[in-house]
Amino acid sequence: MSHPVLEVADVFRDHGAAWRKANAGHVSLGQMKVMSAIERCRTAALGGHVARCENDACGHTTIAYNSCRNRHCPKCQGEAARTWLAEREADLLPIGYFHLVFTLPAEIAEVAFQNKAIV
Repeated sequence: MSHPVLEVADVFRDHGAAWRKANAGHVSLGQMKVMSAIERCRTAALGGHVARCENDACGHTTIAYNSCRNRHCPKCQGEAARTWLAEREADLLPIGYFHLVFTLPAEIAEVAFQNKAIV
């Protein structure tokens, strides 16, 4: 699989500090943590490990940096999200679907809330 030319992490690293400064007071701590995790993902900031070929004639060495494992990170969770979506799509019937929202009367709502699976 080829790597994209531009990643979310690149945008965050290049423009994240200025964006956070411009939006100070409007960004939650949780959002700041996600941005920080994505910026640091698979960089030396999170550490890493070295893989070296055991064949003395080869000696090829590769450095692999650790991932952030944040559930919002497209690098870490992108494949898991695509797999999950494909599994959900496999469950669908080959027909059109409609989304319907309705409100239950207050007398029934509490019982329904306690019995979500049945309702």
